[in-house]
Amino acid sequence: MEVFQHYELRKDAQSDEYTLIVYADNYLSEFGEELGTINEKETSILSVAKKMLHDRYPTLKVKLIKVMVGGIAVTAIPFMMGSPTSAQAAELSSTSVQSQTSNSVFYIVKSGDTLWNISQKYNSSVDQIKQANKLASDTLNLNQRLIIPQAFHKVATGDYLTVLAKKYNVSVDAIKEANNLVSDSTTLGQILIIPKLINTNTGTSNSNSTPSTPTNQTGKYTVVSGDTLSAIAKRYGTTVDNLKSTNGLSSDSIYVGQILTIPATGSTAGSGSSQTVSTPVSYTVVSGDSLSIIAKKYNVTVNQLKETNQLASDIIRVGQVLTIPSGQVVNPTPQTSTNLSTVEKNLQTLGYYAVPATTGSTSVSTTQAIQTFQKDYLLPITGNADEATTTAINHVLVKKTLVNDTNNYLGVPYVWGGTTPSGFDCSGFVSYMFNKHGVSMTRNTSAGLFTTGTAIQRANLQPGDLVFFAVNTPGTISHVGFYMGDNQFISATSSKGIAAYSMDNSYWSQYYVGAKRVY
Repeated sequence: MEVFQHYELRKDAQSDEYTLIVYADNYLSEFGEELGTINEKETSILSVAKKMLHDRYPTLKVKLIKVMVGGIAVTAIPFMMGSPTSAQAAELSSTSVQSQTSNSVFYIVKSGDTLWNISQKYNSSVDQIKQANKLASDTLNLNQRLIIPQAFHKVATGDYLTVLAKKYNVSVDAIKEANNLVSDSTTLGQILIIPKLINTNTGTSNSNSTPSTPTNQTGKYTVVSGDTLSAIAKRYGTTVDNLKSTNGLSSDSIYVGQILTIPATGSTAGSGSSQTVSTPVSYTVVSGDSLSIIAKKYNVTVNQLKETNQLASDIIRVGQVLTIPSGQVVNPTPQTSTNLSTVEKNLQTLGYYAVPATTGSTSVSTTQAIQTFQKDYLLPITGNADEATTTAINHVLVKKTLVNDTNNYLGVPYVWGGTTPSGFDCSGFVSYMFNKHGVSMTRNTSAGLFTTGTAIQRANLQPGDLVFFAVNTPGTISHVGFYMGDNQFISATSSKGIAAYSMDNSYWSQYYVGAKRVY
């Protein structure tokens, strides 16, 4: 489990001593250790910090550990290790996480602040601020730290942090701070928050971004002060009802910074030329869906879906309403003997189809096998190998292989922040295994993973589902693992590394919170 989000080493201006600043989550959910070790928050932080410093900076002279929660120092723990070498001092100088200038990547919430007025002040949107800060509601707390995003950038080839810093006119340290990075390494496809820099003296943004102006690029329009749906509809030659339908609006209310999809042909504001925009449709996500399946169905690309719906990852949830940017529904391929034969073979592999030989045609055995699978995986029980069912079968095959593979990592040691076979933490193990088996998953925390996927009751658990535990604070997620079947789960524990336990284990069962199916 992750004990703190990230850290900073700050050198004393008058000596060769350092202060280690630890940034913990807002609810102190990651302080505790596992399986009966001391649960006092200071002892836990101290032990983790000592190990980290010993491994990475063994001769560094650290005099104090400060624990920060939501921008507030909640405790200071006296500490001392050796003095740093010149090489380590140089490394610290070049990789310090937080800028020493008066600019910060964080906005500190003041009395009377709301997400709405903050988004207006910094020319952002409520949804973007919530996404950048992983907020589940619009509620803010006094002195809470918020990242104000100027962009969500998907890392491509050649996108080094120095390149991105120059492109967006921010520092490398600011990008690292906003994304909890402890090194300059990035991975292809990684989504990075590009923050606006906040002047801590004036509270204003030092970003070079300018106030939004009416634009209609690739069918998009960003709402500015004074806009109404009727004014936008008139400008682009459409109707208010079309705008509301296209964007899933239940009222005429819009807000500054909101990005609207323009549903019909209209002229770009300020130009004499016209721009054709394909009419989008809405689609509600069902169990078994993935962006690639939906993209294929509607003859669009995954990137178009993500851009239109402002998605930072490929993860979608059942019941989510997506806007399809263009294209028409492609009728599903009729159920043929070929794909039925494949379905039978796959169900045979999964233990649902007991007949030794596949028939490739509809039969009582085939229908019963499909119905049993649909019941187990909470799909409509039709007995037909429809697209949602065949997709779910394919996903289960992947998870079956993944779960079997987890046994190859038993005993791999626990390493805080670890995402490789040299050492894992709990969420690092989850992301590594999914990505190894072809399921794209960006690095997330156990608490972050709990906000994704479809909730699954314990009675309906299937191999590959994620199980979650609140070890330190009731209701606050701090650990995650894979359900293996037969009432067993496997995860990265700080006491035994990768280890499997019964769901009824006397320690773990008391902290079990719930499960999610994310693929």
